[in-house]
Amino acid sequence: MARVMVTLGGVLLLTPAPERATSPGPVPSGNEVEKWLSDVSANLVGFGVLLVVAVILWFVGRAAINGFTRAVERGAPLADARARRALSKARISVAEPDTVEERLEAERRRQRAGTLRKVLKSALAVLLAALVVMTGLATLGVPVGPMLASAGILGVALGFGAQSLVKDILSGIFMLMEDQYGVGDVVDLGEATGAVEEVGLRCTRLRSLDGTVWYVPNGEIRRVGNMTRMWSRAMIEVRFAYDTDVEAARQAMIDAVLAAKQEREEVAAALLGEPEVAGIESLEYNAIMLRLMCQVNPATQWDVQREVHRQMRRLFAERGIALAVPGEAMMFDSKANPDKVRLHDSARPGSDTAPKGEDGRPLPPSNDED
Repeated sequence: MARVMVTLGGVLLLTPAPERATSPGPVPSGNEVEKWLSDVSANLVGFGVLLVVAVILWFVGRAAINGFTRAVERGAPLADARARRALSKARISVAEPDTVEERLEAERRRQRAGTLRKVLKSALAVLLAALVVMTGLATLGVPVGPMLASAGILGVALGFGAQSLVKDILSGIFMLMEDQYGVGDVVDLGEATGAVEEVGLRCTRLRSLDGTVWYVPNGEIRRVGNMTRMWSRAMIEVRFAYDTDVEAARQAMIDAVLAAKQEREEVAAALLGEPEVAGIESLEYNAIMLRLMCQVNPATQWDVQREVHRQMRRLFAERGIALAVPGEAMMFDSKANPDKVRLHDSARPGSDTAPKGEDGRPLPPSNDED
């Protein structure tokens, strides 16, 4: 189209301006396309072989993961007589198949095996998928190096942005691998204490004694105190009056365990060993402290302690064994001579450390008042 410009002196006719040609870019020639197709065809056989190998590895890996997790879920073969004898020598009770302890242990193993199965299968799937995708792109002639570099940078960015989530998952994997605790255990995680109801990769769910449900992220757990792993210990500390017969108090504490064992079948089934009272654990200005310890089945120490406390109260009252007065209170006896304190330290059976008189005979305990 011609352009016309009107000026003061007349009309000036301009020639049409040439239009700019839009270049679509370099078009690949027939030789380049033919060369690319030949390269793809040459690499297609290797890609097919890799695809077949990846499928085989997927099924083999799944079978290996299933076998490993099933072994974890089954646990140790306790039906073996040799295994039962070894556990008996170690004073570890073997629960019967229909007990609560066995069901809790089976649930613990089942959840641990299921979580491990999911994690291992997911890792195997991601690894094989990444291998197949990268090989397929290389077969098509796509440069994989820049993509790997970009993926590495993206991974670092995601790692910084979701580092708490990654930390929780990694901590959960290691806790499951090490079997630090499981469903049914009573644990102290620092921030919360209670019975474990669920163990996941990201967090652990606890239920405390008052019914509160706690969700603790695995990455925030700095320490784990498992109170019910394999066996537990019932421990009772009692403070007696300073002039108490130590041997009589010690025997009363042991007799309380035996009485609880005879009266309650649950206590008898929970006990794994004989009660022990080593001796005086501490001397205080107004008391002496004795400690009773007894090995019991997992999670039964609180029931045993309650029943033993009840029997101790009865036996102490029957035998006239006085407990210590609290430190905030003081008792005075105006008739007692403060310059003379007679301690009742009767010797244990077979011991030659009992108090003796001038004739060499043991002196009987005395409660005389001046």
